[in-house]
Amino acid sequence: MSRVVKSVSKQMSAANVMRRSLRWSPLAALVALGACTSVLGIEDLHQGPRPGVGGDDSSSGTNAGGKSNPSGGSNTTAGTGNEGGAGTDTGGTNNGGSSTAGTAGTINDAGAGGAGTDPGSPSVHGHVIDALGHKLANIPVQIGGTLVSTDENGAFVIDNVTATYDVSLDLEFNVNASHRSFAWVFQGLTRRDPTLEVRWGVPVRYGNILVTPQNVTVAANQTITVAIGGPEGNTELTGVGANGVDTDATWEGGATTQETAHGLYYAQNANELPTSYLSYDTSLVALSEASGNKAKISLDLTKVTVDSGNLQGTATAGAGGDRSNEAFLRFDTGAFMRLVNDSPGPNTFSYLLPSIPKSTLTVAAAEGDAYYGSYAVVHADGLSVTSKPALKIPTAATLTSPADQLDTATAATKFTFQSPASNPGPFVVSFQNVDLNGPFQTLFVVTAQKQITIPDVIGGGFQLKHEQAINWRVETDGKFASVDEMTGPKGFLDSYDEYGFEGGTKLDSGEYTISSSRIVKLAK
Repeated sequence: MSRVVKSVSKQMSAANVMRRSLRWSPLAALVALGACTSVLGIEDLHQGPRPGVGGDDSSSGTNAGGKSNPSGGSNTTAGTGNEGGAGTDTGGTNNGGSSTAGTAGTINDAGAGGAGTDPGSPSVHGHVIDALGHKLANIPVQIGGTLVSTDENGAFVIDNVTATYDVSLDLEFNVNASHRSFAWVFQGLTRRDPTLEVRWGVPVRYGNILVTPQNVTVAANQTITVAIGGPEGNTELTGVGANGVDTDATWEGGATTQETAHGLYYAQNANELPTSYLSYDTSLVALSEASGNKAKISLDLTKVTVDSGNLQGTATAGAGGDRSNEAFLRFDTGAFMRLVNDSPGPNTFSYLLPSIPKSTLTVAAAEGDAYYGSYAVVHADGLSVTSKPALKIPTAATLTSPADQLDTATAATKFTFQSPASNPGPFVVSFQNVDLNGPFQTLFVVTAQKQITIPDVIGGGFQLKHEQAINWRVETDGKFASVDEMTGPKGFLDSYDEYGFEGGTKLDSGEYTISSSRIVKLAK
């Protein structure tokens, strides 16, 4: 997930990334049953569907339908004098698999037998990735009583899995020398090829940069925004002056990365909405966290003509709350910058936005405040200045029980919530240890249920600390038919969360909600 650093000081850059790691806390400033398709149709010594036998002029021929393996249908139908008969499906099955009919043969020409399928495979072949698409190695994953670790490609295999199953995993790593535990449980899966997407998974890196605008004088109503991005994330620097800035860029992944810097020079009105675009430049940059390395970024912002236009659209309110609109310029390099932060946002809007090659626009409408209550946002991506988006803000779930400040929660306590018909789930229920003196832990439960208990994770290898404050909330990341669909190859996490637009690998329009929070304490 891309991280946005809006400060231009090294100290504040680190603090901002730390803040973004404190997700889901009000105290932070807080495999398709894969059709493991078995088209084997093995019978006797034949590999593949067994052929039908062609008829002759004086006797009826036969055409044996293929026998699926395992337990596919075996089919035989008499042919006519001049052609082999078509195989039929007599219904052999294996855990829901079925055989299909064979095709007709002709004189001396065998008909092909029908193929069977075996979607009831007992093995699960899965992957674990983060929101930037990193394949996460050495992650413990458990289904039932079997515990394995992902390989270097983030893959795992677990055999003898029931038709419906839960899977749990645990990520342990450090952020700014502070240990973090993020556990995930995906409930009620049936697919045999799940992709388990998590928000955090690889180290956050810091590399020193020196940004120097060239040939520019910034007046009182003008500003420069610089976005530095690539496959490993995004760093956004706002309010950059003509003298430039010496700060840190952040990314997630290896100790070095190749990214692209984009600089935009523009004028604003008193509400900090863009009124004209004066110049744009871009430059490649090699980032490294090695001590003493400083990446120098020079951007020529001599005034030129930057094409622009008024993007107009509408927003339909959801459940209510503080309204805001945002607009972003998103580059195909992975970098992005926010150009509009309009609060309170009007339901009918028009914003002057640039048309820059190899970039698109994102517009969002939101309600609420994730720090102090519920929050909901809808966004349209891949836009141009001629687009006319119509945004409908979703409604977040509402917590019903247990009561806030409950201090006797146990493994049997039922956590219950409601959601509107327009936002039926599935959901991500989060439990986060918010005791500042305790370990930093968060458990995410991906589920279609509206009442759950705190599940077992890695056979008890991860446990929320007892007698410490646990904050719980419910989020949705778009609309999915099931948890199976959420674990498809593209993952499920939206490019927004409660901290705002995060970018990442997903380019699709979407929506995100998170409920207000309640505090419980787990009894001994």
